Amino acid sequence: MTYSTAAELKLLTGSTLADANCTAIIEAGDRKIDAYLSPYGLGGAASGACKEASLEMGKAGLLEEGLQSGKYQATSGDFTSSVDVIKAIEHHQKSAFKLLDLYVVAQSSLASSKRAFVRRVDGRC
Repeated sequence: MTYSTAAELKLLTGSTLADANCTAIIEAGDRKIDAYLSPYGLGGAASGACKEASLEMGKAGLLEEGLQSGKYQATSGDFTSSVDVIKAIEHHQKSAFKLLDLYVVAQSSLASSKRAFVRRVDGRC
């Protein structure tokens, strides 16, 4: 299960890649999300912060695909483009992990608010 869909990623980015390619990019990003959440004992959700993090990772993945396929230059020396692709990739990845940090804090707060404290009293009727 992915946290976002190829259709969502394509709508946000205008990508013309095939759905299968976009899905593979999303799945790769979602594996990174799962790996990040695992030490906290958390799983993701296909809504909220995890969905947004998945889309940010998807955007980074699309840019990485563009570097590998030769659509984009790796440096800003290309005067036809003002975008530094490497910095853009890093920006999207950092945004995704910031969202995941917020998700971890929210889930930890939720879990601690559900704890019940029990006091044991011996010898009282």
